[in-house]
Amino acid sequence: MLDGKVAIVTGASRGIGAGVARELAGQGAQVVLAARTLDPTEIRAWQDRGPKVPGTLAENVASIEAAGGHAEAYKIDLSERDEIKHMVAYVAKTYGRIDILVNCAMGFPNDYKGDVWTSDDTDWQGMMDVGVRSKYLMAHFVSQVMVQQKSGLIANISAGASKDEYYSPMFRMAMAAVDRMTTAIAHDLKPHGVSAVSIWPRWVRTERVVMATQDASLGFDVSKNDLKMSDTPEFTGRGIAHLACDPDLPLRSGCTFPIVHLAHFYGFCDIDGTRPDLDPFTKGWMEKLTAISNILES
Repeated sequence: MLDGKVAIVTGASRGIGAGVARELAGQGAQVVLAARTLDPTEIRAWQDRGPKVPGTLAENVASIEAAGGHAEAYKIDLSERDEIKHMVAYVAKTYGRIDILVNCAMGFPNDYKGDVWTSDDTDWQGMMDVGVRSKYLMAHFVSQVMVQQKSGLIANISAGASKDEYYSPMFRMAMAAVDRMTTAIAHDLKPHGVSAVSIWPRWVRTERVVMATQDASLGFDVSKNDLKMSDTPEFTGRGIAHLACDPDLPLRSGCTFPIVHLAHFYGFCDIDGTRPDLDPFTKGWMEKLTAISNILES
């Protein structure tokens, strides 16, 4: 689906970003994986304490190449503006174009269950500086390349918490900012043939989710039933791949899509051949999101 395309995926050492990178490479794209963890010596503990969270750029690139894909690791601190600028310039010069940007990188709160009276700004750097600011700066520099090409897709990974009340207030604030960013940049980029969307994954079998299922003390409530209903990280990548080659992509620009909606809209399955049912959350929020989009356009 993506032969000849060049993609950048941030947060690609583990989690959703790693799966998205594997899927885009599996569909033929040349993928640049960006994150701060290059090799196992740099793996950090969960919240600077407890067990280490597995996953590195080097391991993910090796996995992609072993499957016949093309990928390159780029070690970067996404809280640093100049590092982002230099990486985008490097990719554009090396590969001649940038067709897809997937913004997955984000910090994680110390406690997903926090309330406003129990949560201060401890998580600000991870939630806002990395989770929001780096997405904007990536879009800022990548869009300069895409505008010259008159084509491209920017996909921001967000969550239903942008509009629904779950998890900590800092997480909800960050996700709301990401979705608003998507509509703002989509508006600016539309005349130049560049599109931007937000995507809401549901439960995903990331390293952190699996670890939380096994250890409730990590502050992230994941039940065995949640894990049973979860998707692979590649599932989100399949939605992005279908959007990237959709001839009607400009009509989707500025929209927010739950991943299950995309699976049913485009007819794709997860890598194990399953497709989640259209659940009440997805159906209900697609109706609301469509109504919001219609109001904004009118």
